[in-house]
Amino acid sequence: MGSRTICLLTICSVAAWGADTSWMQQYAAESTAANQTCAAKDYAGCRQHLKLLLQLLDGRADIVYRLARVDAMLGNRAAALDGLAIFAKMKLPFADPQTEPAFADLRATPEFTDILAKLGAARQPVSSSRPFLTLPEKDLVTEDIAYDPSDDRFYVSSIRHGKILRVARDGPISEFLAEGVPDVWAVLALGVDAKRRYLWATTAAMPENLHFKAEDKGRSALLRFSLTDGALLKRYDLPRDTDHALGDLTLSPAGDVFVSDGHGPVYWVSHDDDRLQPLVPAGKFRSPQTPALSADGRTLFVPDYSRGISAVDLKSKRSRLVEHPRELSLGGIDGLYLSGQTMIAVQNGTSPARIVRMRLDSSLTKIEGFDVLESNSPELGAPTHGVVVGDRFYFIANSGWDRLNDDGQVKSGATFESPTIRELKL
Repeated sequence: MGSRTICLLTICSVAAWGADTSWMQQYAAESTAANQTCAAKDYAGCRQHLKLLLQLLDGRADIVYRLARVDAMLGNRAAALDGLAIFAKMKLPFADPQTEPAFADLRATPEFTDILAKLGAARQPVSSSRPFLTLPEKDLVTEDIAYDPSDDRFYVSSIRHGKILRVARDGPISEFLAEGVPDVWAVLALGVDAKRRYLWATTAAMPENLHFKAEDKGRSALLRFSLTDGALLKRYDLPRDTDHALGDLTLSPAGDVFVSDGHGPVYWVSHDDDRLQPLVPAGKFRSPQTPALSADGRTLFVPDYSRGISAVDLKSKRSRLVEHPRELSLGGIDGLYLSGQTMIAVQNGTSPARIVRMRLDSSLTKIEGFDVLESNSPELGAPTHGVVVGDRFYFIANSGWDRLNDDGQVKSGATFESPTIRELKL
């Protein structure tokens, strides 16, 4: 079947979904269908569903690889080699085509040799950073870092202990928020409003926190502290209508706060009316992460952990996926930061985890290129979030998240190592 016919089938299949069907519903259905047809060795049907998934998930590396494998099984040599070439350029070598039987007929081609060489290079350590600070408590399970230019201090949040550390550049560390404060659970996002002397933070009741209670599951709140004396000035609790996990946030120069809920919605607090209210309702994102605001305040870039990066027009509230090269896989982004036309992403949902620098066009509507700043280095561990300070990017490495199971318990045989803050020049 020719590529034009496949394309027409894909378009027709997308159009068959109702206008009210979310991409998440389509994703669940197409993923199930792809698994079923592949298991039944209906590779033509599997290919069609994978093509749809590639559209829905905006070019995710695992789907690219699966599609290349199915193309090889169908005898579509050119398509299989093209898919593998894109996969190699993604620099996420979680699979080895050399050991995959489906690619046996391709191994003698020069294209396949070039693909293996690129994948081999992508497995080598890449590091552009240097150590900045090592935190002494090994089991903090650090999440976010914020910076106060007024006194040249950093703030670091702890998931496991539910506290906030204050870190001076020359090393002294103190507790801004102590462990064990009632109704403060895991502390996730942090943001400094230096002008108004606020420290914003999010907290969520989750099993990774040592003080988690099952009856609190799903509770979450946004907190506003005084940077001057550490007093809690206000808390913004979400209703207990469903599970919430306010995880990541960013601030505007006007004092507005944009905060994502890992269960789907994105909220904001306008400085003018000081209320936590929905910005993007549930159903648009599956797992939104750290938002990044454009310098003109018009566009909020929101990465979805399962998908990619969407640009939300703050006036119309409409969102669209950001265009990017085929070889850039944007799934698994936890932290996202924007400085001019440079976008930094911390991808800890990829294999390997990495930090990527992306170059946007002048209109901030398209990613024109990217390079990997950190990957496969032993010091990286499980990175989480960072903060841009001038021409430097400070980020949390070796956070400790990878030592925990999904139920929050320490993995069998795992031990914590000291989390670090690393520094790289943009």
